[in-house]
Amino acid sequence: MITTKTLTVLFSCAMLLSPLWLAPGHLWAQTSVAPPAQESVTLQSLARIYQEYWDGLLADDPLLASRNGHKEADFHLPHCGATQVAKDLQFHFNLLQGIRSLDLSSVSVSARQQAQMLIRILETHVEGVRIGLQYTPVSQRRGPQVWLPMLASRMTFERTIDHEAYLSRLTQIPRYIDQTIEMLREGIELGFLPPQVTLEGVIDQIASQVETVPEQTLFYSPFISMPGTVGEPDQTRLQSLAKAVIDDQVQPAFRKFKNFMETEYIPLARDTFACLYYPTGSDYYGHCIRRHTTTHKNAMEIHKIGQLEVARIRNQMQKIISEVGFEGDFAAFVEHLRTDPSFYHDDPEELLRGYRDICKRADAMLPQLFGRLPRAPYGVRKIPDFEAPRSTTAYYRPAPPDGSQPGWFYANTHDLSSRPRYEMEALALHEAVPGHHLQLALQNELENLPQWRTTTHFTAYIEGWGLYSESLGEAMGFYQDPYSRFGQLSYEMWRALRLVVDTGIHELGWSRQQAVDVMLDNSALTRKNVEAEVDRYISWPGQALAYKIGELVIQELVQDARSRLGERFDIRHFHDYLLKEGSMPLDLLRSRMESWITTNATSDED
Repeated sequence: MITTKTLTVLFSCAMLLSPLWLAPGHLWAQTSVAPPAQESVTLQSLARIYQEYWDGLLADDPLLASRNGHKEADFHLPHCGATQVAKDLQFHFNLLQGIRSLDLSSVSVSARQQAQMLIRILETHVEGVRIGLQYTPVSQRRGPQVWLPMLASRMTFERTIDHEAYLSRLTQIPRYIDQTIEMLREGIELGFLPPQVTLEGVIDQIASQVETVPEQTLFYSPFISMPGTVGEPDQTRLQSLAKAVIDDQVQPAFRKFKNFMETEYIPLARDTFACLYYPTGSDYYGHCIRRHTTTHKNAMEIHKIGQLEVARIRNQMQKIISEVGFEGDFAAFVEHLRTDPSFYHDDPEELLRGYRDICKRADAMLPQLFGRLPRAPYGVRKIPDFEAPRSTTAYYRPAPPDGSQPGWFYANTHDLSSRPRYEMEALALHEAVPGHHLQLALQNELENLPQWRTTTHFTAYIEGWGLYSESLGEAMGFYQDPYSRFGQLSYEMWRALRLVVDTGIHELGWSRQQAVDVMLDNSALTRKNVEAEVDRYISWPGQALAYKIGELVIQELVQDARSRLGERFDIRHFHDYLLKEGSMPLDLLRSRMESWITTNATSDED
């Protein structure tokens, strides 16, 4: 276990690392020309560091290794205890020191930007340990009670060895639970106590897997209907082993976890909401903003941007209310949308079919906006029942690089009265295509780049692209009726409100009810969705800021390109170039796209 003394040493090491990406005058930000020999030496050193970083990621994350075709990793679960935290910190610190020792002014702009991306990743990890992110690994949205029951859905089961690998992972669940409890206890000792509201529903999530027979748990799902490639004797043997492992190891571990949460952890949770109340105080939220937005904007700057966006979108929404001839104010119109049953499905399968239809129509329109499309397919699934009550409206899970599974757009079919039809088009475009599936599948298929680039996820880029994708709906033939257009604006308003509400909670000290009221008063989101969203912002500070901040940068770049290139502007070329190298920090994205615009504008003049 990391003692307080050890933690102090680690924090001191982390403090030595200033956020270099905020200092444009550093050596690698210069553009002087270096001798070819020096460039070659630096590039070779960078290649070694990139490979070491990738090898370290695979060694520490068996799930990532499995996704990238390392079959031996299929038998292992990751470690998450204090020893692993210290090991990861040392690993990132050493790599950062190595890359800092290089003369990055000797390489090309593209190579320098790539190095700056890794610098950003390494610095963010080290700073995250310093401010204590590792001490709050459990909430209603994350933790072993959320992802372990879903483990089978991330694997393929075609042979006997696949089932044996899964069983091996199940036997390691007790160790993983013990390490999670270890980190939570260390967090208690250091004062990292989460808000009570972020733990509501956690006990129910755990109980859903222990208060039933093994065969009725999600852990047993791969053994219910086994493929014909597994012989009957093996099927019988594996089913018997699965029942025994779940009954003797998995469920006892989850009961231990449930008892710890009920008797030790949840009773100590605080009734305040802001991350300001963690021991690292305002540093905690500042780090979260930098981590998720990849900018150096402060909380109040973001709050003001949000207020301006809310006012702009509210004006557009008001025009639609007038267009449909509704007699009443904004609040009355929103209440009409929330309560009129004609706006809602009454059958979960009908909802899923609706999403599948939208996705098929979107697929057909992609060639008008993109020159390059991903090879990986995707599908639509419902969010599992045990997770759905506390989950958001939808999420996306990428396809593995080996092509063994498609990408999955997961839609929430729980409480259909909170899943309006008029929001479905915008949501599907965000989660599937041209949103997350298109962008992440293309990134998975990147070639001639270091492997770590295919798995690097900067939230502001990814979620900014997802929100930007919603705005492409009109050009793709969607939003044909005013209610669907209102739904798209409602989703944009939702992301603008995040800038106001997230900063309101964590910087201005808003209560949960205050945050809920602001969202209800300015959007058509149902109360259930709003409450789930606000709880998400409380438990995951800063993440929700990334959507609108990223989208605004992309929209600015599109407008700049249209203005400067005029009739020569081609949206397909713009999109292809923006997506060509995958996820990156917003400042590097802006620099890269502005260079592309300038090059094309100069070419036009010639």
